[in-house]
Amino acid sequence: MDEKDRELNIENQEDGAVESVPSEATEPVPGNAPEVNTEVTVKEETVAQPAKKKRGVRIFWNIFLVVVIALGILSLFGIVGEIGDDSGASFVEVMRGASPLFCVILVLVVLLTMVLDVAKFCIISKTVTGRFRIGTSAKTNFLGRYYDAVTPFSTGGQPMQIYYLNTKGISGGNSSAIVLIRYFSSIMCWIVLGGALMIAGTVQGVLDGVSGGNLLKITGWIGIGVNLIVPAFVTLFLVLPKLMQKITVGIVKLGHKMKIVKDIDKTTARATKVVSDFKSSFKLMATSPVYLILLLLVCFAESALTFAIPYFVMKAFGCQVDGMLLSIMSLNVFAIFGVSFIPTPGNSGVVESMGALAFSVAAGASLVWSVITWRLSVFYIYIIIGLVITVYDMVKKNTKGKKGAKKKE
Repeated sequence: MDEKDRELNIENQEDGAVESVPSEATEPVPGNAPEVNTEVTVKEETVAQPAKKKRGVRIFWNIFLVVVIALGILSLFGIVGEIGDDSGASFVEVMRGASPLFCVILVLVVLLTMVLDVAKFCIISKTVTGRFRIGTSAKTNFLGRYYDAVTPFSTGGQPMQIYYLNTKGISGGNSSAIVLIRYFSSIMCWIVLGGALMIAGTVQGVLDGVSGGNLLKITGWIGIGVNLIVPAFVTLFLVLPKLMQKITVGIVKLGHKMKIVKDIDKTTARATKVVSDFKSSFKLMATSPVYLILLLLVCFAESALTFAIPYFVMKAFGCQVDGMLLSIMSLNVFAIFGVSFIPTPGNSGVVESMGALAFSVAAGASLVWSVITWRLSVFYIYIIIGLVITVYDMVKKNTKGKKGAKKKE
């Protein structure tokens, strides 16, 4: 390249000219193009890896859930076989002796339980945002129950509910307040009523004739204790904030030494924020005592109906359980709390077995189908509803995306 060509090329580069003088310098330098493509590929792989990882985790938990449910049903039949030869009536035989009236009553009780659960969100939403938001409350409830059912220790429901409420235009603070108030009020009523039924059942000796009665009694009270941990800590934080702050720091440090906690400051801050959110939430409810009382009444009513569902199931199948409502409710509580600390999704695989033990004294030949129907009414139905909502949202989202693409064209 001569001196003139070089000067012209430099001028064109400085002016941002598109054209350049052909020369040896305009030829692509070996290795430049591959570097750009490699960078793009790396970025795409970096974006794709988390998505693949999340998809893999989701597939794993879905498979795990199906396996656990299958094992639960198998163990249920195994335990029923050991209880007695008269416990294995076929479904056709059970339905022949079924009561049409109590089949309808059972459906109505399950629906009423759902309505009361949704009503909790409506009442809290009215207090926090000034609106009942019936549709949003219903979807929030069912999504929460679905994610509780498919995650270990039922930990997925609350985060999903907060996220969904946030997508509906409710601020993060209000979304957290609604979900936290609902959780705390529900768990407290659940524990108070459940504990009362367990005490009454123990006094009446409802477990005396039950195979594995001692196991149910021990695990039931352990479950009560485990469920009391979070409410007790929050209450103590409200009453004795300085002392509980020191205890929290001590527990976090112990967890750090045991290699359970990675970051002491972040974990402590997270625990303190949860308590702070609870304080703010209940200050909101305290401003509306009428709604607070209504919320507690709804929570107690929902808990009572949930505990009573096995009784209506047995009545629907024609079991002789007249006058045994409180006894069966007590047995149900022992079964539920006895497996509440099991980490499987929805306690599946264990609660069916516990239910078979607890209801063996009342269900008779209908035991297997009573336990399966009970679990369908309080657990599997929420998985079905959650799946329907999820599929509907996916279809709706894809349809909107296609319509948007056509409009752009």
